[in-house]
Amino acid sequence: MNMSNTRPEIIFFEQLEKNLPPVFSREEAARQMGGLIRAKTLSNLDAMGEGPSVKIRIRKKVCYERRNFLQWLKQHVRQ
Repeated sequence: MNMSNTRPEIIFFEQLEKNLPPVFSREEAARQMGGLIRAKTLSNLDAMGEGPSVKIRIRKKVCYERRNFLQWLKQHVRQ
């Protein structure tokens, strides 16, 4: 792939898809994105019904499924 012709958001999403496990916590999402979005922000979005639609709770942790999370995130990236 010629990176000079690739838009930065494509590279960003390819790296996230490569690095995120199949299921991950809000904290891991924040870490993998270099702090671009905080775990608390994801929590607030979930509370308002605006977060990723596929999530599970394991004890006190909310976890997301990679494919659904990336799809949700792509809808919130400004072009």
